[in-house]
Amino acid sequence: MRAATFLRLLPALLLAALPARAQDVNLRRPEEVHAQKPPSPDDMRARASNVQLQKDAKELAELCGSVPADMDSLKQGLLAKDTIERLKRMEKLSKRVREELLR
Repeated sequence: MRAATFLRLLPALLLAALPARAQDVNLRRPEEVHAQKPPSPDDMRARASNVQLQKDAKELAELCGSVPADMDSLKQGLLAKDTIERLKRMEKLSKRVREELLR
């Protein structure tokens, strides 16, 4: 009689134990979290003092200064042959400067 009662309760116990196992929590801590930290002001100053970065920024500024004149001549129907190349160079320089500052 006792064995029959136990056999009837066994499936209920097993069904109750399965969800408890699914809620198992990982108690181990991660070894190291690789979160991206914002750069400190000292890091930003060090990157800004980079000579190549300064050259790229100066060239980018000069190229940007030439764009309004190119747009004025474009209104008159004239397109300088190196306008497209200068715009492409501006894109490359701006990407390089941005990546250097964010790195």
